[in-house]
Amino acid sequence: MIRAVGLLVAAAAAMGAWSALLGGAVLWACAAAVSAAVVVAWGRTATRLVGVLLLAWPPAAVLAAGVPPGALWPSRWSELVLSLADGLDRLATLGPGRAGGDPWPAAVWLLLAGMLWLAAAGLSAAAPRSPVRQTAALALALLPWVIAVSVRQTDEVSWQGAAVLLAVPLWFAPRRAAAARPVIALGLVAALAAAGLAHTLGPRAQWFAIDDLVDREPQFSTLDTTQTYGPLYGRRTGATMLEISAPRPALWRMQVLERFGWRGWEVGSGFSREELPEPAARTLDIEVLVRGLRNDMVVSPGQIVSLQANGRVTPGSGEAWRVAPVPRAGDTYRVQATMVDADEETLRNAPPPGSDPRLERYTRIGDRWGGDWMRTRPGAFGSPPGSPEGLRGFVRYGWYGEAADLAESLSAGARSQFEVVERVQRYLTEGGRFRYDTKVERTSRVPLLDFLLRTRTGYCQHFAGAAALLLRLSGVPTRVVAGFATGLEQGGRYVVRDADAHAWIEVYFSGVGWVPFNPTPAAADAVVDPSLDPFAPAVTDDADRGSAVLPGVALALVLSAVLFVTVRRGAPGRSRSGRERTDRLLERIARRDGGPVEPGTTLGELRTRLARLGPNIAEVAAESERRKYAPDPQPPPGRPTLRIVRALAADLGPVRAARLLLGLPARTGPPRREDPPSPGSEGLGAAR
Repeated sequence: MIRAVGLLVAAAAAMGAWSALLGGAVLWACAAAVSAAVVVAWGRTATRLVGVLLLAWPPAAVLAAGVPPGALWPSRWSELVLSLADGLDRLATLGPGRAGGDPWPAAVWLLLAGMLWLAAAGLSAAAPRSPVRQTAALALALLPWVIAVSVRQTDEVSWQGAAVLLAVPLWFAPRRAAAARPVIALGLVAALAAAGLAHTLGPRAQWFAIDDLVDREPQFSTLDTTQTYGPLYGRRTGATMLEISAPRPALWRMQVLERFGWRGWEVGSGFSREELPEPAARTLDIEVLVRGLRNDMVVSPGQIVSLQANGRVTPGSGEAWRVAPVPRAGDTYRVQATMVDADEETLRNAPPPGSDPRLERYTRIGDRWGGDWMRTRPGAFGSPPGSPEGLRGFVRYGWYGEAADLAESLSAGARSQFEVVERVQRYLTEGGRFRYDTKVERTSRVPLLDFLLRTRTGYCQHFAGAAALLLRLSGVPTRVVAGFATGLEQGGRYVVRDADAHAWIEVYFSGVGWVPFNPTPAAADAVVDPSLDPFAPAVTDDADRGSAVLPGVALALVLSAVLFVTVRRGAPGRSRSGRERTDRLLERIARRDGGPVEPGTTLGELRTRLARLGPNIAEVAAESERRKYAPDPQPPPGRPTLRIVRALAADLGPVRAARLLLGLPARTGPPRREDPPSPGSEGLGAAR
């Protein structure tokens, strides 16, 4: 009996670990765990029952996961095997969050976990009961939990690790109660000490971080739409994932995350049946060429209307459409979707959210497992901080109290929903309050609150999740979207790389529809087309005048380059040494400033004339004289022409210096007549 309890404890740890990935579907595994515990408790007399349970569990697991009963008919077994294989492939790439809308990962896990527990029970009950056999049976019982930790480290493993520590002494405890008591007591003490130590050292530290022990950084090839808020998984090298042919740029979404649970944003159930009208949406057709991406979910510029692909097409939760088998490199699919198109003026003048009850779903925080942490009245923004409007429930005194205060302070006095979004986005992206970095800490706290109030460091998941949280707390209907950024436009196609994996938000505007916003700073690697930013500054008349100056600046640079080349090349037969180039350019500057430069003019006289322009250019002439007539002549400094240009600009300013170098009068008075040098003159080179 004690060993049976140990099996149930190990099963509870496994179900707790996988619930973060698969949600409540893991609870159906209790049937297999209890059946296995019964076999262990009955011992040898129940070994025959194991065979029956092993045959009955696979169909029961598939049905418990939510697969339609018709999938079990013999005529559809080939399709069933293919779907289970796709579910196994997806199961290996899941991160913390619910795999809503896709029952196959849960079906695979239920099938495997139940079979392992039943096999462990049969091995334990079989004779002879050797220590090796019992150790192997315990290893099978613990394998579902070990796989959960190996596939993706969960954030709530302190109690799971304590349960595993407790399961070991329970499994090997003596049968006699008197002898088993000290073993069980020791196991309880070890389990409680381990859990307490984890939370004492934490709560940010995880109980067992296998990712820190094993190098698990393969090349990115699959986008997990669940929001982990932890270190990014998979190396980004700039590899091309998709090539999208579309008439206009867009944010290519894969799945919409409507529900906010205590861990963050996740796919919600029941939202797809509550579609809100989108009057400003228009139809868009795109063609997607798969390159390096391995995802069963397709990308789209908006809500999908139709999908043409090679395989079985299945609409799912979060407006995600899946294709089985998974599209491979070289495959193409075509998507027709509706995309909302609205300018800033339309959004600013959009009416506040009405009394449509469907909007309340998008201003709600934490309604998982039947709870209701908080609801905000749609359109509650604009009330002063501390106002009782909108917020209710224990959120004011719980984890989200500070976030609620921050949201109210940001939205206080706002006159429109667009203004609230603008304030929140500027709060996150401007002023240096937050820093973009993909190297974030592991956390066991509520990650988005940690980001908003403590670390202020994160990447797109953190910025999008925090923006959506603040907006919902302000009464703005919001949701998070996961997918890819626009990518690079090349010849009419948008090349989407692994670095373009992205998360952003959508806000619902009455009379318009769901409008995307990107609250992530520009430091992100993902390339988002600027035309998709409603907050991009409009082009003003000053900007037009500034742009008109650019051709003049470009022309001045070209003329300066021509002058530089002319001075550098010099006249035929002249030396091209650095010292002579310096002397000739100083001579030319003095001549253009006014008055002739005679062949007998010395460098000292030239320095006196240049001193009228400024001390810096005069110092250049004096330095040239010292270097030339020193007892041990020194070579000229590097880049003498550049030194002269800098000195002249320091004395006259950039504009007057450019005019003088280009031969235009630099003074306000009428220019003096220039006397051309004698044809045979050697200039300053022969003045001595």
